[in-house]
Amino acid sequence: MASTRQCPKCGVVLPETGASTCPACGTYIGTKIGTKTGPAATAKWVIALVQITLSTTFMLVFRFPKFMIAIFAAMIVAGTALSGFVKPKTLAQKSAPQRPLAHPALFKVLGLGIAICALAFVSSLLFGFVSFMNSWTRWHQYEGQRYHRSEFQVTHAYWQRSGKSYSVYASGIVEANREWMSLTPYLHRTPRSQAELDDLVQTGTSIPIYFFPDMKGRARVQVVGDLSPAEQGHRDAMNALNYGLAGLALSGGLLFVMLRLRNFCYQKNESAFGATA
Repeated sequence: MASTRQCPKCGVVLPETGASTCPACGTYIGTKIGTKTGPAATAKWVIALVQITLSTTFMLVFRFPKFMIAIFAAMIVAGTALSGFVKPKTLAQKSAPQRPLAHPALFKVLGLGIAICALAFVSSLLFGFVSFMNSWTRWHQYEGQRYHRSEFQVTHAYWQRSGKSYSVYASGIVEANREWMSLTPYLHRTPRSQAELDDLVQTGTSIPIYFFPDMKGRARVQVVGDLSPAEQGHRDAMNALNYGLAGLALSGGLLFVMLRLRNFCYQKNESAFGATA
C-alpha cells in the first residue's frame, strides 16, 4: 500500500504519488515540506558569493562609501534567498488548479498596481544609484583640490553629435593659457546645431569660472555657481540618496500592501474549491 502524506494547510490526506502540490488548495508539498537542498541550491549561493566578491572589489577600487557596499551585499543575499522561496511557489502555482476569484475586477486593478510599483521600485534603485554615483564621483574629484576664480575667454565653441546625444564645449584663454571647458553647465541646455551654439556663445564671450590648476583637461575649468564643485557634488549626492531611499520605501511599501490585498480577492471557501477541483 502506498504511503500517505497530509497537506499542512488544509489537512487533506494525500497518497504518495510524487506530486509536489496539494490538489485541493495548491500548497507546495515537495519531498520535505519547507526544505530545498541539493547541488542547485549550493550553486545558487556560490554564484551569490561570486557576485558579492566582484561588486565589493569594484566598489572598493572606485571608493564607494562603505554603507553602499553593505547595501549591495545585503540586496544580493536577499535576492538569492527570495529566489529560492519564490521558485517552488511559482512551480506550485503552475501545476495547481486555479483558485476562483471573489473580486476579479479588483484583482486586475491590483495586478496593474503591483506591476507599476515594481517598475517604480526598480527605477528608483537604478536611477537613484546612477545619480548618486555621478555626484559622489564629482564630489571626491574636486574635494581638497586647489582652485581660484578666473575668467574664460571663448575663442571657439564646438557642437558635436555622438549617436543620439550631443555635447557642447569650447576652447579659450585662461590667464594667457589655452584651456577647454564644457558649455553645458553654462548654457543649462544643449543646442541642436552649431549655428544655434554660435548664436548663444560668440567668440570673445567671457565666462566666470573656477580654475583648478592641478587638474587636467576640461575638469580644470568649471563654471561659477552658488557652490563650489565639491560642495555642489556633495549636496547632489545627498539629495540623490535621500530621494532614492524615499522612492524605494514608498514603492516597496505600496508593493507589499497590494500583494497582501490581492490575497483577499480569492474566495475563502477553499474546501468547496477542493471538492470541485
